[in-house]
Amino acid sequence: MNQVMTEPTRKVNNITCVVCNVTTPSSGAFCHWCHAPIEISHAVARRGTPARFLPILGPSAAGKTVYLGLLLDMLSKGTGPLRGVPNGPFSLAIQQETIRALQKRQFPDKTRSEADDWRWVHCEVSPANRPRRITDIITPDLAGEAIAMEVDRPGSYPIISSVVGQSAGLILLFDSQRARDNGRDEDLFAMKLISYLENTLTSGRPRWRKLGIPLAVVYTKCDACPEAARAPQHFAASTMPGLVQSCTRHFARCRFFSTGMVGSYAIATDGYGRRSRIPLHVEPHGVLEPLEWVADQ
Repeated sequence: MNQVMTEPTRKVNNITCVVCNVTTPSSGAFCHWCHAPIEISHAVARRGTPARFLPILGPSAAGKTVYLGLLLDMLSKGTGPLRGVPNGPFSLAIQQETIRALQKRQFPDKTRSEADDWRWVHCEVSPANRPRRITDIITPDLAGEAIAMEVDRPGSYPIISSVVGQSAGLILLFDSQRARDNGRDEDLFAMKLISYLENTLTSGRPRWRKLGIPLAVVYTKCDACPEAARAPQHFAASTMPGLVQSCTRHFARCRFFSTGMVGSYAIATDGYGRRSRIPLHVEPHGVLEPLEWVADQ
C-alpha cells in the first residue's frame, strides 16, 4: 500500500504591530498593512514597556528630514543630557543620508509621497541620569504632501492617524522664512493641522478639555531668520496668530522653539531661474531643546 508523504504544517507565529495594532507574521521584515519594520514591535515586546510615540510633523519643505537626521546623530553621540539608542539598521538610514548629503554640501532628497517608500526610525531616548525613563521616537519620515492630504481628507494616509493617535508628545516644524514672508498661508495650514491633531487625539474624551500631551512648535532655518531665532513665541504671535490661538485653545502644554542647521550657505540659480541653497558650513543649534522639553513633560 502506497503512503503519501505530506509536509508537516508549520506554525506561523504572529505579532501585533505597535504602530497600527494589526496582527502580522512575526517572521516578516515589515508589517503587511502599514509597512513599519517588524523589528520595532519586537524591540518594544522585548523591553516589556509600552511604546511612547513622538512623531515629527510639518508642511512640505519645512526641513523634517534634515532635522530628524541631525537629531538622531546628536542623540547617538551621547554628549548631551539625552541619550539615544537606535533599534535596527533601518533607524540609521535617515541619519546616514543626512550627514552624507551635508558633507557633500547638499541637502537630502525630498521624501516621496508613497507610504511604502517612507524610511522609518525607532530610537529609544532617555535622560542620562534616568536611563529607564524611555521615550520612543517612532516615526516614518513623513512627506509633507502626504501630511497635507491627510489633513484635508482624513483617512487618505491611515498610518499618520495611527502614529498621531498613540503620541506621547508632538513636534511640529515650520519654515521660519515662509512664516515671515508668507505667513498667512503657513498660518492657515498650521490651523488645519492643529485641528486635525485635536480631532485625532480627542477620540473618547470631552472636547472641552485641553489635550495633556506636550506640543513643541519649532521654527526651522532660523540661520536666515534672526527674528525667529531671538524670540520664537513672539515671532509666532506676529506671523502666525491663528496657530498660537489654536495651540492655546487645544493644548495644555505648548512651547515654541527655533532651530538652525547651517551656519552659512550660498544661493545657486540654474538655467531656468530656480534658486536653491547650498550649505557651506554645518552648525546645528536648537536641535535637542524641543525634545528635551517634551521628554521632561
